[in-house]
Amino acid sequence: MANDMNEEQIIMSAKQTAMILGIQNSTLRKYSQLLEKSGYHIHKNEHGHRGFFNKDIIVLQKIIELAKSPDTSLDSAINIVLSTIDTPDKSDSDTTEIAESPYITKAEFEEYQLTQAEMQKALYEKQSALIKDLVSRLERQEKFSRRIQEKEKEQDLIEKQIEEQAENEVAATQQKKPWFKFW
Repeated sequence: MANDMNEEQIIMSAKQTAMILGIQNSTLRKYSQLLEKSGYHIHKNEHGHRGFFNKDIIVLQKIIELAKSPDTSLDSAINIVLSTIDTPDKSDSDTTEIAESPYITKAEFEEYQLTQAEMQKALYEKQSALIKDLVSRLERQEKFSRRIQEKEKEQDLIEKQIEEQAENEVAATQQKKPWFKFW
C-alpha cells in the first residue's frame, strides 16, 4: 500500500467487501459498474481488480438499504446516495495493491456488523412508524365503513317503514266500504 495511507484508508478486496455487505461477488460487481457509470470512482490495481475503502463500503451499504425499498430502483438508489456525498470520489490514481491480507480483522468485521445493525435498527424504526400509520389509516377506514353500513341500515329501515305505511293505507282504503254499502 501507499505510504501515505492511514489506518482509515485500508483497502479491501471485492471478496472481503462482498462478505462484509452480505452480498454475492457478482452483485458487488454489478453495483460497482453502476456506480462507475454514474461517475463514482472505485479504485483498481494494475490488473483491473477493484479495491474498496471504508467510504466505498458505506456508500454501497446505503445503496443496498435504499434498493430494498419497493419504490426505489437500483439506479435511483445510486443517484440518491451519490447526491448526498459531499465530494465525489475522483482520485488521481488507482491503487497498485489490494489489501495485504485476504482477511479483515475481527475488530473491522465487528465495526461493520455494528454499522449494519445500526442501519437495520433505523430501517426497523422507519418500518414500524409506517406500520403504525397504516394501522391508524385502516382503523379510520373501518370506522368510516361501519358508519356507512349503519346509515344504509337506517335508510333500509326507513324505506321498510314507508312501504309498510303505504301498504297499511292501501289495505285500509280497501277495507273501507263506500257509504252506500253500510246498510
